Amino acid sequence: MQLPICLFDAKTGILCPKCETKLKNNHLTKSDVDISKKLSKLVDKIPELDKTTLIHGMEVGGDTVLVMSNGSHNKLRKNQSLFKQLENELKSNLWIIDIETSNRQVLKDIFFPVKILALNEVWLPDGSKLTKVIIPGKKTKRFPLNLNQIKNVIKAVKGIELLIEFERT
Repeated sequence: MQLPICLFDAKTGILCPKCETKLKNNHLTKSDVDISKKLSKLVDKIPELDKTTLIHGMEVGGDTVLVMSNGSHNKLRKNQSLFKQLENELKSNLWIIDIETSNRQVLKDIFFPVKILALNEVWLPDGSKLTKVIIPGKKTKRFPLNLNQIKNVIKAVKGIELLIEFERT
């Protein structure tokens, strides 16, 4: 398993001088360190984690966001039982994002299992950009995703402002 900090540091919970310097220089965040420690303890329970690479970890609104390399993303995201086990062990909702894909693919991954009907970029008069996502159908009480949390996660990870609309009201 590759982590933002040394594997030895993650297992012992004490940072070496090199990782401590990265943390002080803002190359690492406290969330990177905390999530690396949690994942290193889970390798024995979930052996598939040993073949993954965590690029960045963060906490967004109580949820855990793992920014992973391409192969790692696929291993964890495609296996639903593994994903649920990881979510249960971390004791929070889990979002896994691939660092190497386009913004469009990241949005598709975040909205999974809900399909995206259309994705548009809207330029505002002040020069800022807004990404508009249109979901087919209409919003019901049984809609499986928390749209506000999706907006927060995408803003934190990719810096994208989202506007989410449904095809029918």
